[in-house]
Amino acid sequence: MSTMRVALTGADQHIGTAIASELARHDAEVMSLDPSESNDLNALLEHVTHVVHAQALAEPGHSAARYTEANVHTTTSLLDACRQHDLKQVVFVSTTETYGRRLPPWPVTESWVPRPLGPALQSRVAAERVARTYRRRVPLSILRPAPVIADGGGAMLDVIRHFIARPRAALVAGGQAPVSILAGADLGRAVWAMLSQPEEAVDQVFHVASAHTTWRELAVEACQLRGVEERFWNAPFLLARGLDALRLSGWVLPEPEGVDAYISMTGRPHLIDDSRARVTLGYEPVLGVRAALAQALDVYRRTPEAESEAEDRD
Repeated sequence: MSTMRVALTGADQHIGTAIASELARHDAEVMSLDPSESNDLNALLEHVTHVVHAQALAEPGHSAARYTEANVHTTTSLLDACRQHDLKQVVFVSTTETYGRRLPPWPVTESWVPRPLGPALQSRVAAERVARTYRRRVPLSILRPAPVIADGGGAMLDVIRHFIARPRAALVAGGQAPVSILAGADLGRAVWAMLSQPEEAVDQVFHVASAHTTWRELAVEACQLRGVEERFWNAPFLLARGLDALRLSGWVLPEPEGVDAYISMTGRPHLIDDSRARVTLGYEPVLGVRAALAQALDVYRRTPEAESEAEDRD
């Protein structure tokens, strides 16, 4: 088999890092690419066989124009360059978080209609729609991961760290809302499954997840892994939403810094059906809830933020 040479965007973000690690494990040559800062994408793609576009601006607090530039325009520029080359495959990494907060309590398939909340996720939906218009010009595959737990950050891990820092805090609706999670290692496995089977993956859209769980299970498992005694109590969902509407939720349910729509996120289901990836690509996750948390929290264990949280608890 000839060497796979992969241009990876977002290699410095937690999702890209997880993908790069798995590709390296399979001896693929990985080149970090930042299409927003590269003046000559054609030259950079000259000797590349595959492209994985995992770069995205997701942090809250930016203007709609900034999200559009970072997510939509960057995707357009990259795919314009990709169509000039004889690539074997282009994988666009999206997210199931674009489905919004009104998912049913059963796993949804890839046909579910996106209902993004806020300019960040709206721009990611727009970027995916742009990518789909290139399917006849580039060998495109789309991956929609469940919310990712990976060392390095992300909203999901920020909420879990918040639970560890406040082990006696309230859980919205008792933390019973079901949620699908994806470990960083399993995200890498999914991308590799797509790249290694282009005949099955090209022109297709796939969900991937590691496990189905609940917010309470995530909170309790995270505290146990860090040796923290958990004593969470139930905050009824309607009460939490009412306090949120009145801007009083901070008194009862203080939100993690930098996490948008915390009450809505943790009080509603987010279950993902990844059976197509399992059947078509043979994708199988290797990490369950506890293992995914242990892997993600291991790097965080000795950071200044973790030390500060320990001091606050003491």
